[in-house]
Amino acid sequence: MKIQLGILSGALAALAACQADPPPPDPERKSARRPPEPACEQARADLERRGRDGTFLFEDSGEAMTERDAWMRLNESRRDGLIGQLAVVAACSAETPQHEVEITIRDERGVVLTSQRVEPSTDFRAR
Repeated sequence: MKIQLGILSGALAALAACQADPPPPDPERKSARRPPEPACEQARADLERRGRDGTFLFEDSGEAMTERDAWMRLNESRRDGLIGQLAVVAACSAETPQHEVEITIRDERGVVLTSQRVEPSTDFRAR
């Protein structure tokens, strides 16, 4: 009888532990939120403007295609801006809010020019 009570109390303790409150979120990391709609609209408009000549195509998923020569002519700041805009569009289109999104840019032959996880930033300044 004592053995059965010991097993039962151990099982109840394990069950109670499973139902305990989850640990508090890391104070350094805020919960994931979808970017505000104005940021989504601006990022999409900027990317569409870039693609008017047909040398840049993008999808809401964060995938894009551009000509290798055009990519190589961009300085690091312009590349980072393009990646940031893709990240915002991908975050706006995601089914659930995410802290980071996967961005992949390929050349006209499908060779990956860059692939990285990016935290979408909505710190857009007037252009």
